[in-house]
Amino acid sequence: MNLKFRPIQFDSKDPFKSDLLGRREEILNLSLLALNVNSPAVIAIDSRWGTGKTTFIKLWEQHLKAENTSSLYFNAWETDFSDDPLVSFLGEMNEGLKSLIGFSKKTSEAWEKTKAAGKQIAKRGIPALIRVGTAGIVDADKIIEEEIAKAAGSLAGDALDNYLKQKGAISEFHNALANFVENSANGKQLVIFVDELDRCRPNYAIELLERIKHLFNIKGLVFVLALDKEQLGHSIKAVYGNGIDSDGYLRRFIDFEYQLKKPDISNYIKSLLFSLQLEKFFDPRKKYKELQYDHEHLKNVFTMLASGLRLSLREVEQFLATINIAIRTAKENEYIFPALLVFLIISKHFKPDAYQRYISDDGDESELIDYLYQIVPEKNRNESFECALVEGFLIAAKNDRFRKTESIILLRHKDTTQNEELDYKGKQYSETVVNVVNRPAGMGHSVNLKLLTDRIEWLSRFEFLDVEG
Repeated sequence: MNLKFRPIQFDSKDPFKSDLLGRREEILNLSLLALNVNSPAVIAIDSRWGTGKTTFIKLWEQHLKAENTSSLYFNAWETDFSDDPLVSFLGEMNEGLKSLIGFSKKTSEAWEKTKAAGKQIAKRGIPALIRVGTAGIVDADKIIEEEIAKAAGSLAGDALDNYLKQKGAISEFHNALANFVENSANGKQLVIFVDELDRCRPNYAIELLERIKHLFNIKGLVFVLALDKEQLGHSIKAVYGNGIDSDGYLRRFIDFEYQLKKPDISNYIKSLLFSLQLEKFFDPRKKYKELQYDHEHLKNVFTMLASGLRLSLREVEQFLATINIAIRTAKENEYIFPALLVFLIISKHFKPDAYQRYISDDGDESELIDYLYQIVPEKNRNESFECALVEGFLIAAKNDRFRKTESIILLRHKDTTQNEELDYKGKQYSETVVNVVNRPAGMGHSVNLKLLTDRIEWLSRFEFLDVEG
């Protein structure tokens, strides 16, 4: 049985076989842009954290490779332990571009010259005025010339010589890199993907951005930055102060911005449930009449809640990982009420106080039903069997023999079923709620709330780590 999600494996011949979110059209269109835009160019893929940017650009990179287009993937966050992003970036390029370097003597020589010049730049360091403090000014040569002019009358010869060598190293780096790109990419653009920029240390993220613009503005190079613009804005302000216009700063570096399309969450959930092999757990339970729809209830209710709450892809994965463990510990014929279990797990996370009041001995269902109504708007509620199912279970779980009075909410639904003036869908919704309360799991079976909450409390002992998004 699978207790966690496996990293997506891409078919090198048909990468879109692993396209769980329907990104094919977006990637094909962006590929045309990247391969035909006047270079150098920087394209930003902007989407909030946990929405699948990493999967998107890895799928895009695999598509380019399948089309024999030169590309490179660089995870900035995995290298931000380095003092200088140029060093780590050139190191990753050296590994990733081996197939481009190949056995061509001309290409190999060009790349070796590029690395040598890069080492000289990293060794001396771009002057502080350029590296941190330019707020996006990108004419490095002009600034160096100005600094040399200022320094000519006052700096010692060694300091002036260092500026000249620095300028020479940058020029040599540009020439060597341009020569390499021209001889290795078969006339096509070289697309370099930079991921997780917004998760890096602020100084590292900003220096990497500035290095890319200062040193890699070479014809034939197209950078694709996967980032959360809002989070990166915090890094910019951490380096330059709250007074800086972070959007204006980024415009100096980025030529095109693209917002990822909101994915079809239902297909994604279906794929994740398949990945967890939950159908193998639920299949034996189908021989019990009262349990045969458990799998459908889990899938449909979770999809309803994830859509209503606008959960990120990463949140979807983390909740499903939690639910998966909660489900796996049940016996084959145990009543686990997946629809209610899922809602209670989510309620405990987002509405912990209301959850605690609900499960207490003197608590009732009204507060959590109000929360359910917030998730499922009124215009959709009467047509939602899943919403009626959850509401019915919430009432049934508190509707035991110790209850002094009948639920006010249940009485309201009973009145609705008898009201001939109301529309059919409204009456049907209330009928579903009443039927679930009367027979939550078949004749003679009630909802054991304590068993469910014990299971949920047990889950709190686990730590669910982030999964790749």
